[in-house]
Amino acid sequence: MYKRPLLFIGYTLIVIFASSLMTSVYFHKYVMTAPAGESLRFITAEQAENSPLKDINAIVEVFSYACHYCEVNEGNIAELEKNLPVGTRLIRLHLNDAEQSGMAAFAPLFATLTVMGIEARHRPAAYQAIIKDKIDLADKAQLARWLQANGIDEAEYAKAKDSEQVSAMLGYMTAVSSYYQINATPSFIVNRKWLATQDRDFPAFSKQLLSLLQHDKPLEP
Repeated sequence: MYKRPLLFIGYTLIVIFASSLMTSVYFHKYVMTAPAGESLRFITAEQAENSPLKDINAIVEVFSYACHYCEVNEGNIAELEKNLPVGTRLIRLHLNDAEQSGMAAFAPLFATLTVMGIEARHRPAAYQAIIKDKIDLADKAQLARWLQANGIDEAEYAKAKDSEQVSAMLGYMTAVSSYYQINATPSFIVNRKWLATQDRDFPAFSKQLLSLLQHDKPLEP
């Protein structure tokens, strides 16, 4: 009487166990122990020439207001910027895509604040709201309250948000994110031809970026 139900339950448990085991093996093999080489990718001269990035002799950080590691590294990136060689610069771009979902959801906020000339001043507050206070600044009502709390004129913000400059910047960030296939933040594009993600602690990682910038070659791991 109970033979078939017991067999079905046993078979189901075996399938669940096998599936869980395969998922665990995949996670440990391909995610937790990903090859170190994946943290640095070289872009060919032809690809670099066709890059949507306009700036040369530059380190471009592609980040997100929703990225905890981006927030943690703010001080380190500021220190890196101070030590850049003469004639080079650090540029920050927000991750963006056509859907503006996930980490890209706050690209309009970044672009608008940048066009208004107040992005750097309000970056800590944006990190605080999104990461720590769990405020969705992609939502109009929550954004309006955040703007008011941070002394940003809503009318001026709305005007800037609808401007051609913001539209162009969003398109530019989408093009860069797509062209370099950015799938992690922060990512660093150096001289348009190196794509690096952090594989060592600061200040060692700063030295790696500077070596790519000045000498066009990575340091030893």
